[in-house]
Amino acid sequence: MKTIREIYRIGYGPSSSHTMGPRKASEIFLNRHPEAVAFEVILYGSLAATGKGHLTDVAILDTLQPHAPVEIVWKPSVFLSFHPNGMTFRSKNSLGEVTDEWTVFSVGGGALAEEGKPFDKTPELYEMNS
Repeated sequence: MKTIREIYRIGYGPSSSHTMGPRKASEIFLNRHPEAVAFEVILYGSLAATGKGHLTDVAILDTLQPHAPVEIVWKPSVFLSFHPNGMTFRSKNSLGEVTDEWTVFSVGGGALAEEGKPFDKTPELYEMNS
């Protein structure tokens, strides 16, 4: 069994996959690239189609924008094959060149996954005995 923090997560917005997942992904990407002078985030499929109403952009901007300017690109008609809630993060240098790119998926409840492998896997803490 997982910890209660894994089972019950608190976030804002009407959809955890549209707010908690993108915020967590933004935090991870920012930690990987604190030197970036700009960010670009491309939202695909369901995240792009309903992201404005579900505060996806707010979750991303609140995390990245205090550190560097952020451009969000909306691609609601592009669905990546792994999951409908795809997003690509790009860090940029002072010349505007992309220094890194990461595609990740918000798969529900604030959990993230990369194509072909689980990303947000919390270990079982309590043995199930009944």
